[in-house]
Amino acid sequence: MAQTGDVVRTVILDMDDRRPVDDIFQHAETRRLADRTTYRMRHYQWTWPIAATTILALTAAACTHQGPRRNTQSDLVAFSRIDKAHALSRGANVTVAVIDWQFDPRGSAASRYVSAASMVPGEAMGTLKPWHGAWMVDIVHRVAPEARIMPLIGRSLKSGGYQDALIEGIRYAAEHGAVAVSSSMGPVNQSDALRAAIDFAESRGTLFVDVHPENDGATGGKFTPCGVGACDTRIVHPGIVSVPEHVTRPHPSRLVYTWPYDLDGKFQDGWGYSNAPPIVLGVIALMKSANPRLTPAQLRERLERTASEREGFKVLDAEAAVRSAIAMR
Repeated sequence: MAQTGDVVRTVILDMDDRRPVDDIFQHAETRRLADRTTYRMRHYQWTWPIAATTILALTAAACTHQGPRRNTQSDLVAFSRIDKAHALSRGANVTVAVIDWQFDPRGSAASRYVSAASMVPGEAMGTLKPWHGAWMVDIVHRVAPEARIMPLIGRSLKSGGYQDALIEGIRYAAEHGAVAVSSSMGPVNQSDALRAAIDFAESRGTLFVDVHPENDGATGGKFTPCGVGACDTRIVHPGIVSVPEHVTRPHPSRLVYTWPYDLDGKFQDGWGYSNAPPIVLGVIALMKSANPRLTPAQLRERLERTASEREGFKVLDAEAAVRSAIAMR
């Protein structure tokens, strides 16, 4: 018997090849299903146990729905008022760094690359097919189109670890003039070496933005959410408001929340957190371009204080953050 997941993969990707998912799935429930399915297919090679006939039926219903069209790229920018912030700053004369893997040396953001480096011995940009890193720097470029971007390889498909490379990358970014450095690679071990790297970065005016407020657990190397004081509070941990199978309350360790995968009325703490650090990194570039004198502590404080309150979530407001930066000149 045919594997359901394989059938779904064919249906979704064939449709996606002909038209963007946004043009096919317009109804909110159908879009949520499509986003989850295509995201997991593309980025984790997982399968989604839903019959192809169900997908096709939902597609037919969605195509008759007359609701407003959505575009994932413009929604990402508009949700946090980044488009409004562009009237004030576009990130000129600022460098930010992204520690990740599988960058694209010929992508849309490549013209902004500076001081590219690999923290992984034997790995070079272009060796692996572009994927996660290319996605991250593309987001930074959309948010801060005039900022310089430092792509730093911090992970390899040949080995699972990245903690040492991340620490090395933070130091490298600070040494080479990045005003902020982000990672969406996964949980970070809140070690003495990490704290020392953050000390060094902050002394150089470099802010660290990380994907998860988690720490290496006491047993079995399991990462668990940070309790009060367990994560270094100098790290900016942004979140994504998204799909309903996650907890409905914001995590206290997340400084701000950014664009969701599904723009429903009810915000929920969701999956797909990789998008959050590059969005915030781009906004930091806008702020530093508008006011180069801002310190890491001031950037953190302005990001949080200017966030808008939406259903209990502190949602990033790029326009307010940049205006606040300008007011502090």
